[in-house]
Amino acid sequence: MFTTELENFIFIFVILIGLCLGSFYNVVILRSLSNESIVFPPSKCPKCGNRLKPWHNIPILSYIFLGGKCAFCKEKISLQYPIVEFLTCFLFCGIYIKFGLNWITLFAFFWISCLIIMTVTDLKEKIADCNIAIAMGISGLIYSYINSGWVGVKDSVLGLILGVIIIEGIALLGHLLKKGRAMGEADTFVTGAFGAIAGWQNLCWILIYSIIISMIFILPNFWYERYKAKDSLTLLFSALFLFAISVVIIFKSSILACLFLLISGLGLVFRIIKNMKDTSEMKQLPFVPSLALGFLYFLFFVL
Repeated sequence: MFTTELENFIFIFVILIGLCLGSFYNVVILRSLSNESIVFPPSKCPKCGNRLKPWHNIPILSYIFLGGKCAFCKEKISLQYPIVEFLTCFLFCGIYIKFGLNWITLFAFFWISCLIIMTVTDLKEKIADCNIAIAMGISGLIYSYINSGWVGVKDSVLGLILGVIIIEGIALLGHLLKKGRAMGEADTFVTGAFGAIAGWQNLCWILIYSIIISMIFILPNFWYERYKAKDSLTLLFSALFLFAISVVIIFKSSILACLFLLISGLGLVFRIIKNMKDTSEMKQLPFVPSLALGFLYFLFFVL
């Protein structure tokens, strides 16, 4: 049993590690988008190229003391830097509070780190590194073996396969209707990784949470456009989908409720893709952030 003093020391250590890794993840995000090495050259201002001093790289504090501007060229520093640092620290602390000093905590730290990097790159450039998702998937298989042996690995493999099938199925639907992917390739890798980590049953719930989160941002404008176009069929599927969500929340364990949600959701997806006017409008919205939020719900409230 740890003493209170030791627990406090470990918690402070987690805070510092979260802040420092958040600062490093900013470098990974920036240089992965510019195809630069994450090791060389040392940290520099992306605007003027001047090499930063050690005191310019103190997480969050440097941003505050510098007034959000480069110490050399006085160009504004993106808010991404303190946000990523704080978010990494906050999530690391949440994981430690939930799981304590446990091997699961190390896996969760790794998963969160991967998701932060992929989420930010997806938001900035609609790009997510599939290699990071593959690493998540491999770690999920290892986690399942440690947690439940070969039975857990079997469930993980089924989850991985199911995740790939679902996302590639939606992507295929886009090819059939508009000759373009309806989902990004990275979405397939990330969903497969979640399946490997959570198993096929929990993956279904992660996808449901992710779709709900995504629809909160997408549907209002979409409904308005469909209303102006007098597209009553799409509006009907939208209403059925929202009703299905309510049914699932109330009758969570009901197979019929989940089936109703799946059918109405697929119908709505079909209508969304079909109503895109032409291939040029088939812009792939970043779905990794929604997947990440759905996974975080699973991590903090289900696992």
